[in-house]
Amino acid sequence: MGVMFGAEMKTSFIKSIVFAVVAAVAAMGFAAELGDPAPALHVAEWVKGQPVDLAAGKGKNIFVVEFWATWCPPCRQSIPHLTELQKKFKDKGAVFVAVSDEQAPVVKEFVGKMGDKMDYTVAVDKERKTVAAYLEAFGVSGIPHAFIVDKEGRIVWQGHPMADLEVALTQILDGKYDITSAKKRFRARQLMEEFYGLAGKDESRARQDELVKELQALEKELGGLMPGKKFDADEIRKTARFNTLLRDYQLAISQNKNAAELEKLEKPLLEVAPKDFNPAEFKGGVQLQGIWQKYMQAVVEGRDEARIAELTKQLEAVKVKSPVILNELAWSLLADKRIKKPDLKLALKFAQTASDACDGKEPAVLDTLARALFVNGKLQEAIVQQKKAVELSTDKEIREGLGQTLREYEAKAAGK
Repeated sequence: MGVMFGAEMKTSFIKSIVFAVVAAVAAMGFAAELGDPAPALHVAEWVKGQPVDLAAGKGKNIFVVEFWATWCPPCRQSIPHLTELQKKFKDKGAVFVAVSDEQAPVVKEFVGKMGDKMDYTVAVDKERKTVAAYLEAFGVSGIPHAFIVDKEGRIVWQGHPMADLEVALTQILDGKYDITSAKKRFRARQLMEEFYGLAGKDESRARQDELVKELQALEKELGGLMPGKKFDADEIRKTARFNTLLRDYQLAISQNKNAAELEKLEKPLLEVAPKDFNPAEFKGGVQLQGIWQKYMQAVVEGRDEARIAELTKQLEAVKVKSPVILNELAWSLLADKRIKKPDLKLALKFAQTASDACDGKEPAVLDTLARALFVNGKLQEAIVQQKKAVELSTDKEIREGLGQTLREYEAKAAGK
């Protein structure tokens, strides 16, 4: 069970950054705001479900327009949730539409494999016109991201589909949704993004102070800007500055800057870094990513065995303890069909190290370890690890999938 390699480069200390809402700094001067009429959907091809006409549904339906991509791990994680919500609110007139700006064949293949697990309308954007009308107009740069269009044809909510989408839908359908408050929260998000961007660059302190006053006023008026967390300008400044410096540090590592140059960048970085930030571990992760890219190119081409052997040694020499990075490496070796001769022993080594790093307590890592054991002919050991993965999983659908894999291993071990 793999996750995107690049995503883990943020590591745990970045994942805990103050505001999930600040995925990226959007340009100021947004073209749209909550309460505006919903733009039409420009669709090149309807991949699944019937064509959706927002104008025709006015007065009858409430629409959820979600933007996603097949390559996006958080998007894939949102799919079961969106399917569940579509089923829950279908009888109340809710219609879910997922829009991707990828090529139609890519989307079709993915949706076909998902089957009933992705049980709502799927469309391919036409020349990114729908992306421009929604995401870009609202200054949103990350996916997955969803918009709710109410029965009056207005965009009344926007955000991550795993956040408050269900709550908002329920309130809208029950006539209890406060659009005025929602507008103020959206305004707070805009101000927060501007503040975060300026703080990260350590510039325009006067403007920063103005933004802090506005945000403090909105926090008081709204009873909070984030669930269970108080707005802390100094903490945000520190986090934003850390992320900016971290990007510079990562770039320097990837460019193979010398020790003196890296040390110069490390000093200010460590002054604002979280306590659990380990520069050596981070450096190892960046180096590993660079080697991995070269390794993947070599094994996909599959011609230069000496080059593959050398890169394999380099991969094994980099000391990384992150279970998510190690899990991704193992899963890629096991599942990437582009690799002509997958190194199954290397996959097992990475999977076992990943399991050791998380004390064998992460279902996704154990699932990968079980697969690595299975393909290496260690059937009974694979069954043991897969059973642990099933036992530790708390998500119903994921647990069912892990259980199905377990049954396959058991059948193979029984000679069926």
